[in-house]
Amino acid sequence: MSESKIKLLFACEIADPAAKARIEQLAEVIEIAEATEAAVLRHIEGVDGVIVPFTKDAVITRRVIDQSPRLKLVGTTYGGTRQNVDDRYAVERGLTVIHTGASRPRPMAEFTLGLILSSLLHIHAFHHAMRSGQAWPRFAFPRGRILQDRPVGVIGCGRIGRGILDILRPFTSRLYVCSRHLSAGEAEQIGVQNMALDQLFARCEVIVLAGGYTAETHRLIRKTHFEAMQPGALFVNVARGKMVDEGEMIEALSQRNIYLALDVFEDEPLAADSPLRTSDRVLLVPHRGNNAIEFEQRWQCLADEIERFCRGQTPDSALTLERLGAMSES
Repeated sequence: MSESKIKLLFACEIADPAAKARIEQLAEVIEIAEATEAAVLRHIEGVDGVIVPFTKDAVITRRVIDQSPRLKLVGTTYGGTRQNVDDRYAVERGLTVIHTGASRPRPMAEFTLGLILSSLLHIHAFHHAMRSGQAWPRFAFPRGRILQDRPVGVIGCGRIGRGILDILRPFTSRLYVCSRHLSAGEAEQIGVQNMALDQLFARCEVIVLAGGYTAETHRLIRKTHFEAMQPGALFVNVARGKMVDEGEMIEALSQRNIYLALDVFEDEPLAADSPLRTSDRVLLVPHRGNNAIEFEQRWQCLADEIERFCRGQTPDSALTLERLGAMSES
């Protein structure tokens, strides 16, 4: 092993052999099977960096950080850090904190586009009707609409939001965003108009929720927003279910001619008796926006980030206190 190599502890197996080979060119790699705080603490001595997979419990805690004087790098194999890393404490202590968020925008954007097109053209509804015993339900649903030239609004303009905007450009130039973190100059640069939430719901025929879930965005979307939607307008949620008041959304659905395409819900799994399951104007997916095999490019993304770190460059995903303020908490 070269003297210049750092020592990296992975609390998981590196599933991509090519990515692992790239990382091993720069680091001595230690893989352990157990992704827990206790397991990391048992192997932390002499380690320069720790990478963890998604877990429901905290792994890189203050205790881990405080017990590791050599620690310079912490990261995750998923598209965030908040779930099991005390990321704010790590940043405040001067550590570089990385994740694989750069591997997510295109798969999420294509998934979102699929939800939009299927909803506008009732593709899923016709499929379900034919699978459920209707022999030839050609006129079971209203006429569909194409996406071309329709006004679309995206709530949140981070990696995912911008990926969605990019994939929508060949369909429509009428793109709007609602983002507290987008400056006027940035909005002009990417060719969108930043507007208030109420305005966006009233103006757009398709509204996509793609922002981060924080205490401030808990139940951000309420009945008043659904009441502002145009007849036949579509609301798509690929962010977090708890950003929407689900009860008020269901109430609005029962009273108004609006459409929903939902990958996430306030409580998961979705209740078996939820009214969302019985409406022809709702497309449901069981939180599988990350289903595409291309999400596994996260390993190459992680190798990219580790290479940047080892070269003395700032990794693309490296967190700052400002970035932390906009990141989803779950």
